[in-house]
Amino acid sequence: MRKIDWARRSFLAAAMMAALFDPRLAAAEADGANLDKAVAAHQNGDVAGALAEAERFLTRAPDDLNALFLSARFNLELGNGNAARGRLERLLKFGGSIAQAWELMVQVAQLEGDRPRRAEAIERVKRAIQTSVDPRIRAKDSFLRDWIPVGKLAVTAADYFGRAGNEFTRYQFGLGDPRPNPGIGLLLRTDEDTTARWQETALLPPDQLLFHLDMVDQGEGGAEKIAIYEYYAGEPDYDVLRVKVLQILRGEARPLNGEPGSLAGILKP
Repeated sequence: MRKIDWARRSFLAAAMMAALFDPRLAAAEADGANLDKAVAAHQNGDVAGALAEAERFLTRAPDDLNALFLSARFNLELGNGNAARGRLERLLKFGGSIAQAWELMVQVAQLEGDRPRRAEAIERVKRAIQTSVDPRIRAKDSFLRDWIPVGKLAVTAADYFGRAGNEFTRYQFGLGDPRPNPGIGLLLRTDEDTTARWQETALLPPDQLLFHLDMVDQGEGGAEKIAIYEYYAGEPDYDVLRVKVLQILRGEARPLNGEPGSLAGILKP
């Protein structure tokens, strides 16, 4: 497996610390240092150690929302879907509208292949975002819906919900949280010009958008380097798209035009 820059783990630490400081997730003050240790262990790449710290905290405060969230997060990364789900179910019993928890439940349901639970969790995370009392959360138009392990990191999928019009990105796949660089990574997107060209050739019904799956890297001088892997008449089902994405990540798919980018084949041993 190719070496991954450990500095890229920082997005997870940031996400976890955001959860720790969310007023909806108030940790027990007496043992707060243990959760700090859990986050620090995770940031250093010791996921098993981070889980042990979170579980040690839960033995003293079994209903602490922060500890339940972190335990679920760490269990997901270790591939323990059932344990992650159990921790999240307990968390949601006490904090049913927490967006971070429902976002994580989407990823756990994806890991377990539980499509009904995934569909429910997607609706709940959207609702939690849209109805949050925190304006920063209400301003979000995306969440992370998938977690694809890559060694000690992961490719995540950003789901940009509520997009409308003829030009937008629907999904973005990248290492870490790809959203700070919205134009980079594996992108399922649509644009007006490509849709119009396909409609002119009768390859696309006039009431549909043409989507394309592109690998976009930043080339020299900041210019985009684009490889197009697939076209879709209308928005594809996520699971259909995910199969293609995994083929690309394993190096099993060649682009229709352009050269493979930095994400191509990263799952290869």
